[in-house]
Amino acid sequence: MIDQYLEKNASQAQAAEVLEKLGYLPLSAEECVVERSGKYNVLLKDILHKKLAEFNIFEYGGTKYRFSAANIERAITELDVNLADGLIKTSEKIYDMLLSGRDLPETIAGGRKLSFNLQFIDWTDFSNNVFHYTLEYDVSNEAGDGGARPDIVTFVNGIPLGVIECKASIMTEDYGVVQHIRNQNSDSGNKFYIPQLFKFSQILLATNKNAAKYGTTGTGKKYWNIWKEENLEWHESELLRCVVERMPTEQDRAITSMFSTERFLRLMRYFVLYDGSVKKIARYQQYFAVEEIIKAVSVKDTTSNRQSGVIWHTQGSGKSLTMVMLAKYLLEQITGCRVVVVTDRTELDRQIEQTFSHTKLKPARATSGKNLIELIKGGKADVITAIINKFNTVESSGMKVEGRDIFVLVDESHRTNYGSLAAKMRIVFPNACYIGFTGTPLLKSEKNTMSKFGKLIHKYTISDGVSDKAIVPLIYEGRFVEQQVDETNIDLWFNQITKRLTEKQREDLKQKWAQLKRLSSTDARIRRIALDINNHFLEGYKRL
Repeated sequence: MIDQYLEKNASQAQAAEVLEKLGYLPLSAEECVVERSGKYNVLLKDILHKKLAEFNIFEYGGTKYRFSAANIERAITELDVNLADGLIKTSEKIYDMLLSGRDLPETIAGGRKLSFNLQFIDWTDFSNNVFHYTLEYDVSNEAGDGGARPDIVTFVNGIPLGVIECKASIMTEDYGVVQHIRNQNSDSGNKFYIPQLFKFSQILLATNKNAAKYGTTGTGKKYWNIWKEENLEWHESELLRCVVERMPTEQDRAITSMFSTERFLRLMRYFVLYDGSVKKIARYQQYFAVEEIIKAVSVKDTTSNRQSGVIWHTQGSGKSLTMVMLAKYLLEQITGCRVVVVTDRTELDRQIEQTFSHTKLKPARATSGKNLIELIKGGKADVITAIINKFNTVESSGMKVEGRDIFVLVDESHRTNYGSLAAKMRIVFPNACYIGFTGTPLLKSEKNTMSKFGKLIHKYTISDGVSDKAIVPLIYEGRFVEQQVDETNIDLWFNQITKRLTEKQREDLKQKWAQLKRLSSTDARIRRIALDINNHFLEGYKRL
């Protein structure tokens, strides 16, 4: 037990060491108590007040102003939303405020009262934010008769946005996952319940020295994921800077990947979303796919058109959510851009529109070719979803949208990007950036999917998904169903039905029917194969 305790503390100490090298300032338990005015409160209010006063400057009539102390206190009070609507809904309200800020009235010179936007995090210049961490953050429950002490809590401008549970390797990282979930669980009698901390949190990490898993507020146990770093050059540089005189551990790798200050804020801003009543954070392949797309589309050709390309992510990797995250990123970063999502099936179109509708983006589903024209002209929807055949009407109308900041996301692009309808789509959007998404492995004969779009931007294969335990392996078992042929009766039947044919015609027909593939297509053989499949399933199911 002593060894386990020491190992757990070694994990915590090493995590703190890495966080400091990443730019997080340490806070003692005593300093946190002073900042919080009680163990139930989790915001570090003095730090938050100071930072909001520092970087929130607004301008009017050529004069720069700062927000009043009263308005800063009001913003802090409004940020600390009560939990009346439950943990996830409250978390969503806070997340929206963290991204959008608050519009507050200020009296300026001449006595005029106008509203100006106050931000809690400086999203323009990350260096204006301050990062802290503390160990054993003691948080009491609402009744004051219990609570919990997460191993490490990280803060941005005094707001607790990251929570880390460090465990001994003998306990596995899953023990930390269970603790995270327990501390968010409102089951009666759970004295560890501290939702006032998790309503702010964006990235949760459960780790020991040898393994790590991450999630966000409300993530169920089976949805906690591992992070695999793909920006290896940057990552190795960070590890060399943060880990000195010892070999880097998996814990070190996870913390440098996800808690590096700029990476942390990018993950929070673009890769956290609310899908209905579920809060989600990107899996690593979604994050790196979007990052690679952003790099690709920033490259322009000689006509100033953006570079297009293909995202090849296997089934079950979350392509629809990757599209949502990409659209969110594009719409926030490129002023006036348009996003159009194209599929070739009604059910896919409906599914993608519903996925977008659960987010803060404003999607519109084209119900007809005429409606698609209206949506394109209207410019009111953030995202337009449409089936590719709708472009038949649009192209026939002679309509063209020649902007270069139009992003057409083509789902199941190995099917959708061929034929006259695809050509018509490209006539309607001649200068658009086309990003193809496919979950189907591209065979040699299908490699021109890449040439149609430009290049392969990012891939996540079946073997990657199996390795991450995100999908189960596909196992093929070859089977042969024997078929007995009654040659005598077949010959009698054949002679009867061909007696009016010439000898040459009879011989030609006989050769064709003698082929195995002809025999294999008979109704009797099809029934025999179906019966074999049924029996094999029942026997295999019973064995399980």
